[in-house]
Amino acid sequence: APNPDVFPLLFQTSVYVVFAIVAYFTESGQEFAPKSIHELRWVILDTFAALYVYGVFRFREGIANQAYGIESKKETNEEPLIPPANAAGKLRNAVRTAGNALEQLPIFLISMYMYAFVRPFLAGIFGAIEIVLYIAYPFVFGCDGKKPGPLLQLSTIPRYMLNEYMMVASIMTLFDLVRATEKV
Repeated sequence: APNPDVFPLLFQTSVYVVFAIVAYFTESGQEFAPKSIHELRWVILDTFAALYVYGVFRFREGIANQAYGIESKKETNEEPLIPPANAAGKLRNAVRTAGNALEQLPIFLISMYMYAFVRPFLAGIFGAIEIVLYIAYPFVFGCDGKKPGPLLQLSTIPRYMLNEYMMVASIMTLFDLVRATEKV
């Protein structure tokens, strides 16, 4: 098994190096500068949509706690409102979906807004893709009470990659570390 103290650092560093190389070429000629509200409209729409989806996930988590009776009825003799057929798995799905959204939301919003200073329209596109992947999370997580579904990485890994690219490309552009274009 890989060393848990060293492997994450080496892996993350190598991912950032690869994204820095990609950004060097793909962001050539771009500048990190304030944009107009009109240019940011898709990023603002994505922000609203991401917060809306997060609210739905939190509401779903609360309803699942109440319905399956695992958390909310621990200290009483009440029976769950819904028969507990795979209740632990369904509750775990709701809790992890809301938890994952909460964990990723700050990173997503910050990276999207950073990248919006470079390419606002593309930041909006990346944000929309990220939201679709957020929405897919509970479906690919599965309802097994012990472990997540095998397709979970289809929701998480692309989001991590989008966030990391937007952050690296923004920093590269901010510090003029992208390939300069010749001015005619």
